[in-house]
Amino acid sequence: MRRTAEDAARTRVALLEAALESFEEKGWRGATFEHVARRAGVTRGAVHHHFRDKRALLLEALEWGWADYGQRLFAGTDSTGGDGDAGCEPETRSGDAVATLVSRFVRLLTGDARFRALASTTVLVAPQAFEGSGKGAALDDWHERIEGIVAASGWSASRLTPGETAGLVLVLLQGFTVTAALRPHDLPQSDKLDSTITVLVRGLLGS
Repeated sequence: MRRTAEDAARTRVALLEAALESFEEKGWRGATFEHVARRAGVTRGAVHHHFRDKRALLLEALEWGWADYGQRLFAGTDSTGGDGDAGCEPETRSGDAVATLVSRFVRLLTGDARFRALASTTVLVAPQAFEGSGKGAALDDWHERIEGIVAASGWSASRLTPGETAGLVLVLLQGFTVTAALRPHDLPQSDKLDSTITVLVRGLLGS
């Protein structure tokens, strides 16, 4: 019986998820096609069918991971109203939307195993495989979305352009990513996360 396109798509996603987990656990050298196949519950041949080599698998896993989590992170924050704060001043709307985004990001780092694997693989494994982290295209999209949040409010930080402000927010997010991979205990604790992020974002945005 021939596999359907839906079956192939599900297998591909399972392999991408397994790849992130394998690279986090085994590193660049240890994450073999055999290990990825076992974790995904498929044959090694299935991995070769979808990916020509390990670098291609790693690159696509990173691009897919950052794009997929980007959709989740920006849900409800792409408009100036954020999570129902349409009556607030522009600065508050912009700051609240950015704080919501950053809080969601850190909560995923501390509570979502696949996102931690994505962060760890980006920071620790990707540099061993090729130049760049494999998340550039996805983060270009993130930059545009954050810029849109700031621009729609008609306000940005310390006379910076919305694009420059978006760049600062991305620097902050990438700093959390590195921290999650190298010193996870330094991340804000859940009981103080929202208040910590609010203070941090207000300082960053000058609000």
